[in-house]
Amino acid sequence: EKGLQFFSPFKNFIRLQKINMGNEASRLDAMDPESGVEVPAPTGTEHPRAARMFANDGAKWIIQVTMAVLEFSKEEDEAWYMSVSGHFEEKVRDSLSMIADRTARTLLFHSGGSLCLKFLTQSGFDETNRIFDNCLFENKYQMEATEANKIKVIDKTAYGAWVEGQDDGESFWDAPEQLEPAQSRQSSSHDKFGGGVTERKSNHHALASAQQLEMGGLDSSFVLRSNTMEVFRNRQDGLEDTKLSFSLQHGGVNLTPSKALLARQERDMLLLTPEPGKKSSVFQMDIERGQVTSEWKFVKDGVEVPMMDISADTKKSQMEPCQTFMGLDGNRLCQWDTRTARGMVHQMNSPVALSYSSGHDFSRNTNFRCMATTGTGQVVVGSEDGKIRLYGHTANQELTLSRARTSFPGLGTPITHVDTTYSGEFVLATTDSYIIVISTVFKKNNGEFTTGFKTSMAKHFHAPRLLRLLPEDVTKTGGAKLSKARFTWVTEQGQQERLIVASVGKFSVLWNFRRVKQLVTSATSNGMKVCTDYHLSAGKDENIVESAFMHERFNTNCNQLVVATEHDVFSMANMNIDD
Repeated sequence: EKGLQFFSPFKNFIRLQKINMGNEASRLDAMDPESGVEVPAPTGTEHPRAARMFANDGAKWIIQVTMAVLEFSKEEDEAWYMSVSGHFEEKVRDSLSMIADRTARTLLFHSGGSLCLKFLTQSGFDETNRIFDNCLFENKYQMEATEANKIKVIDKTAYGAWVEGQDDGESFWDAPEQLEPAQSRQSSSHDKFGGGVTERKSNHHALASAQQLEMGGLDSSFVLRSNTMEVFRNRQDGLEDTKLSFSLQHGGVNLTPSKALLARQERDMLLLTPEPGKKSSVFQMDIERGQVTSEWKFVKDGVEVPMMDISADTKKSQMEPCQTFMGLDGNRLCQWDTRTARGMVHQMNSPVALSYSSGHDFSRNTNFRCMATTGTGQVVVGSEDGKIRLYGHTANQELTLSRARTSFPGLGTPITHVDTTYSGEFVLATTDSYIIVISTVFKKNNGEFTTGFKTSMAKHFHAPRLLRLLPEDVTKTGGAKLSKARFTWVTEQGQQERLIVASVGKFSVLWNFRRVKQLVTSATSNGMKVCTDYHLSAGKDENIVESAFMHERFNTNCNQLVVATEHDVFSMANMNIDD
C-alpha cells in the first residue's frame, strides 16, 4: 500500500517530555511542558493514516514531521520496506524493535535512532499496525499474510495465543498457589543499577578474549578463554579471583571450547570443541588436577555422531554425583552415560565411546539449536525456526525424547538460548531482538493444575510475553543482539525465581520477573504484550560475554550478579530491584 505524503516541519522544534520506562513507556505527551506550545489540532483533511513523527535525542522527544504517512512497498528483493519520504527507509524486520501502544496511538521503533509515530486517529493507528504485522509475517515466512497461511505456520490450536495475543480462558501468569506459593520479601528503595550496588573487578590481563562464563554452585566458578580456564572462588559478596588458570590441552593439542559443562559434583568439566575431526568428541577435565584427562566419543549404533550442545540432566545435577548428561544436535536429542560395562569412562584410556542412554533421531529437519532442563529433568529445546518444544517423563518417570509433549510455534525468529524455572512453569527463549517468556501452566479438564512438560497444552496455550529494549536503548547499546537470558539460579522446589538477566553489547539488562508475570499494558510487539519495565546497567568498556546470577546459596538477597566481559570479570553485589 502506498500512502500520500503530507508533512511540513515546524520552524521551531517542539520539545516533548521523555517518559520513564514502565508499562506506559511508549506514550508521548503532545504538549511541551516548558513552553506550553500545543501541537496544531487536526483539520480533518489529513490522510486517514496520518501521524506526527518524533525523534529522541537521548534526553527528549523532538518533532520531526507534523504530518507523515508510513508507506509500505515491496522492493526488488521481494521484501517489504517501510518509509517516511525524505527521512528513512527500512526493511520490515524484528530488529526495528517496533512497539505499538494502542491506547497512546503510537508506534515506537529504531531506525538509526529512536523514532515515534503518533497517529491522529485510532483507525489510522490500527490500520498501520495491521499492515506492519502482515509485512513482517510475509518477510519472515515468504508467504502471503492470509489467515489460512498464518494457521498453516502457527497451528490452529495456538493461533489465538501466538497470533492474536489471546490468553486461554484461565491464564496462570502469576503461578497458582497450588503449584508454587509466592515468597514474600521487602521491596527495595533502589530501582536501578546503582544506589547501594558494590562492584569488584578482576582482570587477568589475558590476551585472549573470554568465551564462556561457567557458574558453579559449590566452591568455584570459571571463565574459559581460547585454550585456558581461569578459576574464581564463590563468596557471599561475589567471585574472588584465585589467580589460578589451567591450560586446555589434550595429547599436546590446544583445545578451544565451544561449550563447557560442570559435572560430577563440579569435580569435572565437560568440553565440546569445533576443531575439525572433534565434533563427535567431548573432553573431560579433572578440575582438581587441572588437566584434560580424557577424550570420549559420542557413538550410537557403532557410528560417531556430532553434538552441538550439552546440558546437565537437571538444574542441580552438576552439584550431584550424576553420571549422565544431555546432548543435542540439529536433528538429534539424547542422553549420554559416562558409565560402560567395564566401569567408569573417566577411569579408562581415551578415546572411549560413551553409552547412548536414550534419545531420538528426527527424520525431519527440526533444526535444534539449544536446550535447558528443569529441576526434575524435563527438557526444553529451542530451534532455528523459532519453535520451542517441551519434553517430559512417562508414568514410570522415564524421560521420553521421541515426541514433544508440547510444541510452541514461536515467532519465526531463531532461538539462540533457552532457560526454565526450576518448576518448569515458565520458559525463557532468547532471540537476537527480544526474549519470549512462556507460561506452561494450565488446568486440565478434571481441575488439576499441570504444565506443558507433563501433558500437551492442546487448546490451553497462553499468549507469551515479550521482553524488549525501548528503541532509545537499542540506540544506546549500538543495536547489539540480546544474549543468553536467564532466571535466578534456583535448585530447590518452592523457591521463587525473582529476576531475569540478559546481556546486550556492553550492557546487562534486568527484568523483575514478578512484574513480567503481572504485566498490565496496552503496549504490544509482534501482537504480544511487551514489557519495557527493565533496568539497564552502566556500559562496560568492552562487550559482555555473559551475565549470570550466582547460585541461591550465595544469592540470599537475590542480588549477586556476575558479569564477564572479554577481559574482565565483575561481581555486582547489593543490587536491589524493587518488587
